[in-house]
Amino acid sequence: MQNFASYRFIISALMLTITTVVHAQSIQPVNYPELGVSFEVPKGWMGQEVENGYLMGSNAFPGFMLITSHDLTNLPAIKKELSDTFKIGPNSTLTPIGTIETISDHVIGNTFSGTISGEPAKAVILGCLNSNGLGITIISASNESVFSNQNIEAALKLVQSLTFNKPAQDTPNIQNRKPANEWEKKFSDCRLTYMESYTSNGTGSYGKKVKIDLCGDGYFNHSSYNSMSVSGGNYNGGYGNTNKGAGTWEILKKDDEVILRLNFYDGEQYNYVVTIDKDDKTFLNGNRYFRTYEDAGKYGPKCN
Repeated sequence: MQNFASYRFIISALMLTITTVVHAQSIQPVNYPELGVSFEVPKGWMGQEVENGYLMGSNAFPGFMLITSHDLTNLPAIKKELSDTFKIGPNSTLTPIGTIETISDHVIGNTFSGTISGEPAKAVILGCLNSNGLGITIISASNESVFSNQNIEAALKLVQSLTFNKPAQDTPNIQNRKPANEWEKKFSDCRLTYMESYTSNGTGSYGKKVKIDLCGDGYFNHSSYNSMSVSGGNYNGGYGNTNKGAGTWEILKKDDEVILRLNFYDGEQYNYVVTIDKDDKTFLNGNRYFRTYEDAGKYGPKCN
């Protein structure tokens, strides 16, 4: 679920991009193993992954749905967020008009009215707890004149399809005493994903996401999303040259430390101290990164 700033930034942009979503291919179920979350796109809707989460639209129903994550850990905290006004941005504000409704023992919701990009809008927002990690928020919205029970029912079907499991674990442990070439084998054809979440006056989501694809041929792809800016990191082929990826990578041993070095083709260089704890969790410079490989499908590295 690809990383984001806050609803206040993204919702207005979603209204502009929804026309492209209805032509996208839906995937059922949609699975995010690194979060331990999966769900099904409701019948009549189609969706695609965006940097802000997973966005859905329909040729049959007006409006859009967005499924994203939050870091709240109890229902009172979610209730507080769903009782506040969402100041999305210029000419974009949603105010709660209903009362908090309990959908289940881990899901609550509320209805909102206001404007999105200056246009009258109405929405239902559901907040879901996840005992295994980050929770889920679902926004179903449309122009106020066409908002109906169909928008609410679609959101309810989506939340009912949610399943939560423990986030996917990394592959078997390897200790720092291994020589550098063993670490290279460990990280070859591997995607490293960093996700930072936070709450900012609303049920926030990822504030930052970094993806590093370390390819077996020695090159890497890199992309990042940070708050209100997105950097492609030359993800699809470097800096306009004939080299593969954004640069080359290598594993170095320095004293008792293992260093992952990314050498960008433009001369920039990133160095990460790599550690793996007793639970086989991977850390770069102390930050948790998820490892996924080619068998993870679209969640694995792009090395072709």
